[in-house]
Amino acid sequence: MKPYCRHRAEKALEIHWQRPVTVKESATLVTALMNTQASSSHEFLMRNIEMHMAQAQKVYDAHAPEFCHCDETSQESPLAA
Repeated sequence: MKPYCRHRAEKALEIHWQRPVTVKESATLVTALMNTQASSSHEFLMRNIEMHMAQAQKVYDAHAPEFCHCDETSQESPLAA
C-alpha cells in the first residue's frame, strides 16, 4: 500500500479528474483516508470534493504514484513529512 501524503493525493485526483487540483482538494482526500473510521471524515470528504470514502480509496490506490519526494524526508525524520 502506498503511504498517504498530500502530494500523492494531488496526483491521483489530477489523473482521475483530468484537471489541476487545489491544495484543499488533495488535503481533503488524504485527511479523510487517514481517518476512515471517523464519520466526520466521510462528511468532510463529501462536502469538499463530493466523493464517497470507497471511491476516494479506489482513486488513491489506482492513481497515486508509488514514490514521492516526501518518502525521503519521512525516512530522515518521522515528523518532517
